[in-house]
Amino acid sequence: MEHPSITPTEIVGELSRRFLAGNRDGAMALLSPDLLIEQPPSLPHGGEHRGHDGMAAMGAAFAEHWDRVIVDPRLVADGATVVQLTTQTWTARTTGRAVTVDVVELLTVADGRITEIRVFPQDTASLLATLDPL
Repeated sequence: MEHPSITPTEIVGELSRRFLAGNRDGAMALLSPDLLIEQPPSLPHGGEHRGHDGMAAMGAAFAEHWDRVIVDPRLVADGATVVQLTTQTWTARTTGRAVTVDVVELLTVADGRITEIRVFPQDTASLLATLDPL
């Protein structure tokens, strides 16, 4: 358990800061070993991913298809649940085409760590269209 006295919003904010700074190990320390991540099943990296290994596999699957820039994280909390809204630009590695969408994530925090992340991109069809060679 890391920093149980800080709020769920502070934990999620710190997770974002660590990932954006390239501090993967530091970010992973904020995630429960039993983490559940849900991504839209229509995406190549979609579905349910469990634990640190699942997160790593999901990230590798994502990286096969896209590069991503994340800006303007905004957080709102209700108890142990934090809503994070970010603006993300996804650029397809194969086509070079990019699209910018908002992404909503629902993060649950327990015992000082993030236990669940549910991800809702604004428009999965536009994301998938970047992969289409036309």
